[in-house]
Amino acid sequence: MKKMLFLMIFPLFLIVSCGETTGVQPKNKGLAGFKVEFAEDFDLGSPEHRIENPEGGIVTTINITALSYDKQPFTKYNGEVDVSMLYGENAAVSRITLENGYAENVEVKMRYCLDNDRVIVQEVKKNEDEQYEPTGKMGISPVFYTEVATISAIQGTVKGAKGNPSAFNNRNLTLKDRQMVVIAVIEGGFYLHEVGVEDYSSVYMYTYSTPYVDDNREDNTFLPVGTLIEDANGSVFEFFGFTEMSFPTFHPVYVEKNGKKELKIDTSLIPEPKNINDILTDNDEMEKHEASLVTVKNVSVAWFNEEDASYIEYSQFPLETSDGKTIMAQTLYTAPLFNAVAEKPETGNTTHHYNFTGILKQHTSARPSTWILVPRDMDDIECLDCDDK
Repeated sequence: MKKMLFLMIFPLFLIVSCGETTGVQPKNKGLAGFKVEFAEDFDLGSPEHRIENPEGGIVTTINITALSYDKQPFTKYNGEVDVSMLYGENAAVSRITLENGYAENVEVKMRYCLDNDRVIVQEVKKNEDEQYEPTGKMGISPVFYTEVATISAIQGTVKGAKGNPSAFNNRNLTLKDRQMVVIAVIEGGFYLHEVGVEDYSSVYMYTYSTPYVDDNREDNTFLPVGTLIEDANGSVFEFFGFTEMSFPTFHPVYVEKNGKKELKIDTSLIPEPKNINDILTDNDEMEKHEASLVTVKNVSVAWFNEEDASYIEYSQFPLETSDGKTIMAQTLYTAPLFNAVAEKPETGNTTHHYNFTGILKQHTSARPSTWILVPRDMDDIECLDCDDK
């Protein structure tokens, strides 16, 4: 992230635990950096006792002090600074003017904070093009601790942006303190569900290879559906509008049986698929069920070009509801026996109707629908009017 890069680009300014930034001594004079302090009544929290993170953001005030190279207040300083967050977003006024070395009771409204965060203050000046740019003089607040990351928080979106990306895109986070269960496993990863949550409840864990786990009953066990996961860490990443956690590490829950530890598996925690027929054209509603189990009822295969790369490479084809809504299906890896070409509507042919169930994915370049349904296996495809039904 850009904020992190500034810490590397300007190594002369050292961040210390008291929230100050100073420069190298002794020959430099003038501004070295800033001290950033929270209001006295602001609770920083701790890893054991975390502060609440309301939906509208954490509102408090900070005091900013310009510092000279001897770590003393630089009262001759008058200039402008930008107030931002190390990870989250400051939704209050971000450009502040310091006079005589101080700016007091500056309001900050800290949004999208998870786990821990800090406030960053950076000096900015106009360049020859009259554009503001950072000078490298900066300060950073003490760390404060907010609620830990959850699947529902990560999947909460930035509305209005293409693909409704996660507000925590490009951030490494740890999911914990929630009951989580594996709802589907594919060749390159698995889908993890936050038990008891209806909206934004699931996320794709992109392991890049078949996910295996240790189980004392046998070696190198393929991760079973229904496995409970104690915690998982990964980097949030948007792949054409589909939220993933890449290169995750995770720890399954184990139980003691006959003196051995076995995976704790409870398939009853896997939620019933959500019927999405009525929301297929409502992207905001569809977003709530991304990476979750869903179903579309009474659909048939719509016409498509089997020579198109999307079908040849991924077995993607459109499904159509009785009222003309569409959603793409992808069967290459999980239900390869389904013959979509044979189901294409042709003159004189009667196409079959199906209930299609599976995981809901998104790909912002897919057509005619950016939403893709991936069945877990052939059992997720129920023919309603086949002769051998």
